Amino acid sequence: MEKIYYDSSNNKLCGILTKYEKSDKVVIMCHGIRGNKDECGAFVKLSEELLKIGYSSFRFDFNGHGESDGLDKDMTITKEINDLENTVNMLQEKGYGKIILLGSSFGAGIVSLFPFEKYNNVKAIILWYGCLDYDYARFGNLFTEENMKKAEKDGYYISKSMNTGEEFKLGLELFKETYQFKPYENLINCDLPKLFVHGDKDSALPYELSEKVSKQCSNSIFKLIKNGEHTFMNSDEAINEAIDVTIEFIKNIK
Repeated sequence: MEKIYYDSSNNKLCGILTKYEKSDKVVIMCHGIRGNKDECGAFVKLSEELLKIGYSSFRFDFNGHGESDGLDKDMTITKEINDLENTVNMLQEKGYGKIILLGSSFGAGIVSLFPFEKYNNVKAIILWYGCLDYDYARFGNLFTEENMKKAEKDGYYISKSMNTGEEFKLGLELFKETYQFKPYENLINCDLPKLFVHGDKDSALPYELSEKVSKQCSNSIFKLIKNGEHTFMNSDEAINEAIDVTIEFIKNIK
């Protein structure tokens, strides 16, 4: 494994490259909001399995998260899309010619909004328990109108991570952008192969959202993980099944 620091706008991002030698194939993993490049351990496990089929992997921290620069309250959807573009560009410069994008939760929305038309070497999309429609998050416990009013008053709303309990400041600009972007629309207009993976016990985002969007997309597969919670890390069976279906999908990408 190699820890890499690289530039994205005014921030220095941090990521880990798990490298399969003599291969130009890589899966880029994009974590959820308030998370980091390990995704509660799920991305670490996946990276190990990818080596077995000849794929490198790169998992990184978005700006304002983990070991990357930036303040949490300054993180926006636009900045995360830019982070992902700069990550793809960096790996292209390292010689990776076959790229698969995998996003989890909020990161799945960022992957969905990626400008695929600009990158011929992005071959497929994988979306784990994806936040593909910000209206779903608005009526949950994150981007609600009440929370946005607090952000208007203070400049940010303080949220706590479901998994770590750590506080994360959601900035006002981020709240505003959730009204401007519709990740699922970009997916519907994209012809790349797509895999949607979601747990039937997800308490943060209902699996019906992934199922609904997958049915509207061409070249799409939906897999429901039995007893899978958000992150799939609630049980060995759930994360192992999620990784298995992901690996099988990747094997079939030309």
